[in-house]
Amino acid sequence: MKKGFALLLAAALMLTGCGSASASTNTPAPAETDTLVIYFSRTGEQYVVGVIDKGNTAIVAEMIAEQTGADLFEVLPEDDHYPMTYDALTDVAKQEQTDKARPAYSGELPDLGGYSTIYIGAPVWWGDWPMIMYTVFENNDFSGKKLIPFSTHEGSGLSGFDKKLQSACPDAEVLNGLAVRGNDAQNNQEKVKESVSGWISELGF
Repeated sequence: MKKGFALLLAAALMLTGCGSASASTNTPAPAETDTLVIYFSRTGEQYVVGVIDKGNTAIVAEMIAEQTGADLFEVLPEDDHYPMTYDALTDVAKQEQTDKARPAYSGELPDLGGYSTIYIGAPVWWGDWPMIMYTVFENNDFSGKKLIPFSTHEGSGLSGFDKKLQSACPDAEVLNGLAVRGNDAQNNQEKVKESVSGWISELGF
């Protein structure tokens, strides 16, 4: 009897141990986010705010990601020929727009199949998206996605980003965008956080 009891006890302990190991290995991983933030941003000399070491659009993009749990993808030029001085940068941006240029960007976007909602942001350059963003729009399939534009600016607002995005990605659903002054992104971030939070709530996310 004692021997039989000892065997039963040992078996029970072994099963308990296996159960614990199984529970540990079968714990589901946290669900991946279905939201992505894609942004293009610049440092250097900027209008009104002076020389900056973190781009205005990058600041807003990170706020959106923090509040939504989104993944982040920064659009970086493959050949970063953009000047660091403001006047020279505007000249290059204007020439790209005139040429309808499609500057290449570095790397590839994440697989968009897993994302249903994508925030897309950039500074306003000559009343439009920077031309590198059209490379992004045209080289990737945004069909069926909810696309949400945001801009940083010093007076031009959203500058038709929403309509231009819808035109570039006709099979996507473009929602209401947000425009943030670069000066606020640098110097009044609590105000911007409140604006981002209110905007996200209005969108229903």
